[in-house]
Amino acid sequence: FGLLDETLKKLLVLTEVSAEEYYEASRIFNLANNWVIGSVRYTFAESLLRYTALNSKAAKFAEDIIRGSVIFPYAEVARHISLDAQTNIGIQHLLFNQPATALLGLNPGLAIGKLRIVTDEDLSHKVTLSRDEVVVLPQTVSELPPVAGVLTYGEGNLLSHVQMLARNFGIPNVALTTTNPSLFQKMEGQDVVLMVGTDGSVMLQSLKSISEDIRELLTTSQAKPQLAQLEVPSPDLSIDTPIAISELHKELSGKIVGPKAANLGELNRLFPGRVAPALALPFGVYAKHVNINQVSAKKRIKDTYEKYRNNGFDEQELIQHIENIRTDITKIKISSNLQAQLIMMMQSLFGEPGSYGLFIRSDTNVEDLPGFTGAGLSETVANVVGLDMQMATIPRVWSSVLSPRALAWRSNLLKKPEEVYASVLLMKSVAAEKSGVLVTSDLFAKGQGITVSTAWGVGGAVSGEAAETIVLLEDGTEMLVSEAKTPYQRQLAPQGGITWLPAADGAVLTADEKQQLRSLSEEIHAKYQSMRGPDNQPLPWDVEFGFVNGELTLFQIRPLIERGQALADKVLAQIVGKRQIANHTVSLNEAF
Repeated sequence: FGLLDETLKKLLVLTEVSAEEYYEASRIFNLANNWVIGSVRYTFAESLLRYTALNSKAAKFAEDIIRGSVIFPYAEVARHISLDAQTNIGIQHLLFNQPATALLGLNPGLAIGKLRIVTDEDLSHKVTLSRDEVVVLPQTVSELPPVAGVLTYGEGNLLSHVQMLARNFGIPNVALTTTNPSLFQKMEGQDVVLMVGTDGSVMLQSLKSISEDIRELLTTSQAKPQLAQLEVPSPDLSIDTPIAISELHKELSGKIVGPKAANLGELNRLFPGRVAPALALPFGVYAKHVNINQVSAKKRIKDTYEKYRNNGFDEQELIQHIENIRTDITKIKISSNLQAQLIMMMQSLFGEPGSYGLFIRSDTNVEDLPGFTGAGLSETVANVVGLDMQMATIPRVWSSVLSPRALAWRSNLLKKPEEVYASVLLMKSVAAEKSGVLVTSDLFAKGQGITVSTAWGVGGAVSGEAAETIVLLEDGTEMLVSEAKTPYQRQLAPQGGITWLPAADGAVLTADEKQQLRSLSEEIHAKYQSMRGPDNQPLPWDVEFGFVNGELTLFQIRPLIERGQALADKVLAQIVGKRQIANHTVSLNEAF
């Protein structure tokens, strides 16, 4: 609570501050609600896991504790301060026509859909969600099918794979803190409009309460996902032998290998000694192997989609046909020639068979296209140990490009799904003590800085757990957005796969590790030429990293794609008025 304490001390010695400073202070006051909720859930996690299995009512224990604590009246005071601060700065949060404060816009965008409340029990049973739903989730999830909009209780994770996909598709994503659940229960099943502006303003309204002219704009605009917009690039299939990381570079991206492998090779060239050993199987290897009974998977996929488009069968039959193709791909045997090549290269790069694990990652020709990043869509199999298991996992990873979830997300944007090809990245397992994601921009306060989410163990922050999220500001200071309150961490199991161990409490990154990340961001800006978005503005970089004994290791770099902000801002301006830049001061005596 050092940040909160410093903010309070600063305000208590002043008589007035700028509207901007007052608003930023109010946001810090509200962060405390999430910190407390996270601490309670962390402290009682193991007990609640057991008791909730016996009685679902135990899941409400954390909320009951909080309601009986000092944080409850504190949250009410913070709510009033936030309302006042938002009014002063010109930001409005509206929840079914009522001013609201317990909202945090994680991703700008606009959506229309039926409001649906998802429970913890629904998540445990892998509930089916659809594109035309605005869903209220009880917690951040590691996987999510394409939906219209997302509201999540808890602080959320700005840099999880689900959040990155939301940014790709312009799906509005909102974190809820102390919002009364009954507000949503009354509206469940009704058509709603969810909007998040680039300034962080949030509006959730019943569609029928919106004026007719605005409703017409919404229903005829890009509020619903547009289908089949992007051409699928055709790769060069002539290269059908493994490629070592030292031979990978950015010019191969989407042509010979996918962007994960190409960008990793570029990272290795620009940051020698900080990237784990790796090799890639190019698209040509996939194309050469995925022939079933002399018929290519590409032809089978194309014929299946053509029959579906011509009403030869319905969507459920389409899914089943694609699943049959996917199952056939998993049964493919790696050719003896490729196995011999791999065994030789793997021994040279990784060591003796059985002495190391591999992260085996799918890497397609439809990732990191202009306007689309496929973060987390295809499968990564973690820490595969043993030569036989590693060879058997490669076809499984190839098949993941046809998983229902990957197809569902990509169908929003791609014209020819049969043109999707998989390369595979084999990367030596790194026993990271802490890991996470860095984005070379400030996603929280929209100032000058970098955003970092980190959790204990391997694969931290990308799967949606409550990670330590901080903004490292340009002036050398930092802002804590959320704490790492996940009670367990992933670690590499010696026999292969992942094991779960207890995770520590408290800060994850040390001062030295934060400085290494600051330096990394500076080096990336100096060494990389930024890709540009639709508005011709440079895109920030999204970097996955880990620390072993305090030393930084890099796993991936890709551009961060965002969509949908302009439309959301346009409609919000028409509904609540265009926000005016606040340049006045606020009397703290009057405010408090």
